[in-house]
Amino acid sequence: MTKKTFTILAEEGLHARPASLLAKTAMKFKCDINMSRDGEMNKAYQAKSILSVMSIGASKGDRITFSAQGEDEVEAIKMIEELVVSKFKE
Repeated sequence: MTKKTFTILAEEGLHARPASLLAKTAMKFKCDINMSRDGEMNKAYQAKSILSVMSIGASKGDRITFSAQGEDEVEAIKMIEELVVSKFKE
């Protein structure tokens, strides 16, 4: 399992467009990818589902932990990191 925590840098947080971009990116990978908000580690959201990503309700500054498990988990977390750092290509 590969796990990494990121701070959401995008001004609007994970609203519809960045949530869609994240879900589409996650769907490219075979591994399972879950996400949880800092402090709510018992709640897991599916990164491959736009509705699940949006339901986490992440705003700018929130810390989100992504965990991936499967054959391409390292690559998946790396791509998610690139999206977060680019502020979801704002």
